[in-house]
Amino acid sequence: MAEFQEDMLFKNVSDEDVSILLEILGKKSKRTKVWTKELRHIDPTNSKPDLILDLDEENLIVEFQSTEVGNDFSRRAHSYVALTDQHKKNDKEVNLSVLSTAEDSKIVEYRYNRLNVFKYEVHGLNNLDGEEIINNVKTKLKYNEPLDGRDIILLSLVPLSKKGKNIVEYIYRVIKILFNLKNLTSSQKDLSFGIMWLTTDKFVVDSLERNIICDLLGGRMSLIHEYGENKYRDGKDDGIEQGIEQGIEKIIVNLLKSGEDARDIAKNADVALEKVLEIKNKNNL
Repeated sequence: MAEFQEDMLFKNVSDEDVSILLEILGKKSKRTKVWTKELRHIDPTNSKPDLILDLDEENLIVEFQSTEVGNDFSRRAHSYVALTDQHKKNDKEVNLSVLSTAEDSKIVEYRYNRLNVFKYEVHGLNNLDGEEIINNVKTKLKYNEPLDGRDIILLSLVPLSKKGKNIVEYIYRVIKILFNLKNLTSSQKDLSFGIMWLTTDKFVVDSLERNIICDLLGGRMSLIHEYGENKYRDGKDDGIEQGIEQGIEKIIVNLLKSGEDARDIAKNADVALEKVLEIKNKNNL
């Protein structure tokens, strides 16, 4: 996870916008605080929890899932709760909720020894209709109708409702819409881009593509050389440069296929417009 992104993830999210996410989870809290860099880096040797919220009555870990939970997930989730409890700076209990598009709402009970059972909630969003959400947002934009926080949050959850390669396809479609929304508050942008960032980080398999998309969402492309070096390190400068070029072109092609305007891509990705147009013509887009 890039340092600047770790610092900025969910940093300016307001209580009002978090309350919409909490409503989906069946939770309420008058005040919220998002644990960012210091408490998402709970243990460098472990996977990181997606989101930790300091609420009125509890510390809540929120996980986003597009596949059914099983013992492997339960073991990892149990470690999140234990480590968060160890590092917390208040006396509130630590709970975990899963926002899932793969199964119905339920309580999971995972027995990790003969005396103890770890329980957590799964909140099913398997009836989430991604196309309907996208079309609703597009219709409101077409007729200059205002988008509210729930529209934005549901839009950012759309890729989670898809399976396999469709997740990446919908990441690009949603990013295209988010990039072109002109009246997002800083809180709405932080929350929606944060959810998209986490979705990308978890479900985009190709590491170079994943890191470039995350940088796009972070408003920065300058770390691309580092990613190119890590992926194509072979002691030859041309290998690194080739990897970088392949990564940039792949992202631009996917953004163009999603309907993104070449000028907007050039601006957001900090790439010369001539380069974007060259890639567009080369791929007959």
